Amino acid sequence: MGAQYCSWLLRFLLPSLWEAEVAISAAALLATVALLLVLDQTASSTSPTASPLSSAAEACGRDSRCRRQRRSGRAKRSNKAAAEPGLASEIEILADSSPSRGTTTAYVIKVELVSAKYLIGANLNGTSEPYAVISLGDQKRFSSMVPTPRNPVWGEGFNFLAGELPAEVTITIYDWDNVCKCKVIGSVTLAILGKDETGATWYDLDSRSGQICLRISSVEVLPTSDSFFKQYTETNSQRKMLLNKQRLARIEDSGLLQAITEFPHNEIVHHSYSCALERSFLHCGRMCISSWHLCFHSNVFSKQLNVIIPLQDIYEIRRSQHSLINPAITIFLHTGAGGHGAPTLCCQNGSIRYKFTSFWNRNRTFRALEAALQSYRATLDAEKQVRSHLLPKGESMNVISSRTDNIKTEDRSIELAITYQPFINEHVLVDVTSDTFPGTPEKFFTVILGDNAMFFQQYRDARKDTDLKLSKWHVSDVYGGNFREVTFRSLCNSPLCPPDTAVTELQRASFSKDKRNLIYETKQQAHDVPFGSYFEIHCRWSLRTTSSSTCQVDIKIGVNMKKWCILQSKIKSGATDEYRREVCKILEAASDYTLRAESNGPASDDTVATSSA
Repeated sequence: MGAQYCSWLLRFLLPSLWEAEVAISAAALLATVALLLVLDQTASSTSPTASPLSSAAEACGRDSRCRRQRRSGRAKRSNKAAAEPGLASEIEILADSSPSRGTTTAYVIKVELVSAKYLIGANLNGTSEPYAVISLGDQKRFSSMVPTPRNPVWGEGFNFLAGELPAEVTITIYDWDNVCKCKVIGSVTLAILGKDETGATWYDLDSRSGQICLRISSVEVLPTSDSFFKQYTETNSQRKMLLNKQRLARIEDSGLLQAITEFPHNEIVHHSYSCALERSFLHCGRMCISSWHLCFHSNVFSKQLNVIIPLQDIYEIRRSQHSLINPAITIFLHTGAGGHGAPTLCCQNGSIRYKFTSFWNRNRTFRALEAALQSYRATLDAEKQVRSHLLPKGESMNVISSRTDNIKTEDRSIELAITYQPFINEHVLVDVTSDTFPGTPEKFFTVILGDNAMFFQQYRDARKDTDLKLSKWHVSDVYGGNFREVTFRSLCNSPLCPPDTAVTELQRASFSKDKRNLIYETKQQAHDVPFGSYFEIHCRWSLRTTSSSTCQVDIKIGVNMKKWCILQSKIKSGATDEYRREVCKILEAASDYTLRAESNGPASDDTVATSSA
């Protein structure tokens, strides 16, 4: 028993042959590594080295050469900047302490992306969110994204460096998309042949529609170091840092409203609130309220969204709810107004609106909006009163003043400076009919369209339309001329429509100075028909005097699509045909009504009923 125990103890304490081999191999490996390290240190310590005096002399020579190169580089850059002041700021940031490249020339090509127009609508609703990629060789620059339907404005400049000319610059327009791959809207490639500067020029894109406005200039420079090219090609270049500093300085100087819009410096923000704009999802941002505008700015996932609503376009503001629990504010706009930036939403009754939600204090924001709107309307009323008081005084002064010609010239220049918004979309109008009306344009307005005229009342009664309401004509400060609103309920004959529908028609009339020509325009929208909020029917009557008792009437109509629809071709053709028959009946009834009024006094209901049948 004791012998067995001793043998087991020896096997346990003494290593086996395999364990001994592993231990010896590891020890040999460690010894080899230690020997190599000792030999390396010994070789480095015994290698020949330069004397301290020679090392110092070499360092001094190297420093003197670097100083001479830096002085010569500064002299060349200062001479170049003095010769071309416009590039002084660009050349100054190119200073570098690395060795010179000699007399090699290079060209700085500046591409200014001004704007674009008639771009293809890449989204389903016919809009796009374009941004541009400008490339020259391996260098690429990216513009900002502009949320706009089809006519973006950038006003951004980009610098490129080319070793020689000619060089090719490619501008590609993309449609921004947060989820899917960005679509190519169009591109154009331009050849820079020599040192030259072009003005703002429009270039056609290689798509079925679209033009881009560019301003290109190229200047020859003398690079002074190897890092000259890097200053223009690196992502975090000095030029971008300087532009960012200038942009921040401009924003701090101009204020919050001017940082996101192009408003004058004297328009300041009175209130600013954190909120969200209702779209397919909530766009969180900030609302700014000034004396003249309501603005909203959002930047979600690097996608900027700006909304600018003039206070004059606001018809009503209401407290509302979003998703039943989130307090919101709904802003209704006048018919025809749409703000600027993101498109508006449409209700079932055809009214257009914006909805803002996610306020910290909805009631405080609502009171601020009400106060701003009341203050704006009070300012307009005060200006009208002042203008009405000063107008007679101005006329009397024109009579007694010796500077009558100068005053007339100033008045004429002021009239020319006033611009009005277009009332209808002229691009959708097509010729319908041309006929002769038995009366002058002034008589047409008095007998047919006047506030005391009974023509429309009798015509709508004959068509069995109901709830006719005609407002009084008043002067329009937005569209010019006279303006009024007409509402009624009209019968529907289509099997896809309800028995009747609410119709809103806006009318505008404008005479020429000699009263010989009249432009009568209408904009009609049916609210209860399918896709009624998607389109409007625009019409223009042009009356031109041909004799003392007749005038020529030219009528054009068109369907203006406010939103894209898959059935818009059917809607356009059907609405155009139906309204063509309508305006022909109105013209015929108006002619009979005028002739009857001349012969037998006021026209009777039978005349209008016969014409409209």
